[in-house]
Amino acid sequence: MKIRVLTILFLVFLSCKNTTEKEIENVQIVVDSTGLKIEKAEKPIENSKLIAFLENPIDLQDFKKKKGMRFTTSVTNGTEYYSNPKIKDSIFYVYYYPPENLADSRKIDNIVVFKYGENKHRYIDQTENLIELRVFNKDSDLGKANLIGLSKMEMESEFGNDYLTLDNRLIYSEKNKILILELENSKIKSFNYIKLSTEKIDSDLIRKITE
Repeated sequence: MKIRVLTILFLVFLSCKNTTEKEIENVQIVVDSTGLKIEKAEKPIENSKLIAFLENPIDLQDFKKKKGMRFTTSVTNGTEYYSNPKIKDSIFYVYYYPPENLADSRKIDNIVVFKYGENKHRYIDQTENLIELRVFNKDSDLGKANLIGLSKMEMESEFGNDYLTLDNRLIYSEKNKILILELENSKIKSFNYIKLSTEKIDSDLIRKITE
């Protein structure tokens, strides 16, 4: 009976030891030569709030309707890192939404969309696909994407701390979707949401986006 009890205790000890070792092995803190710091586990627990946000950060059609005619627009060829479905008769549009009394013209919020088909030149188009969202100003029309002014602590509370850091930026990602938050005094100064053509996210790509 004593031998049986000792055997059980030994097996329990081994199980606890293996669990602890696996937990330690799954945690990485790496700084590469460019200064990109990785602070995440190999197999992090999925954050449903982050995944939902990156899948659909704004209600695009509702946002555009709220803005009405307060916008300017242009056509662009996009960039090599944009997600591009490669559909014929398609185009990238940029919509600019300047807030009232804007002092700095470089800080105009803008949206890049992928459009195709017969409605691609119309403002309201149910088939268009959000590619990029660049925001510098607080705006209640953005709904859950009204992030300007929120603190780093608030973002960690909402989306967790499974992010990359580069300079004064936090970078959240899920598959080919990325959210780059620029901080000033530990608060969000601006942010950039993009659907990418790749799921490989490294310091070179982030620098290319933020240059």
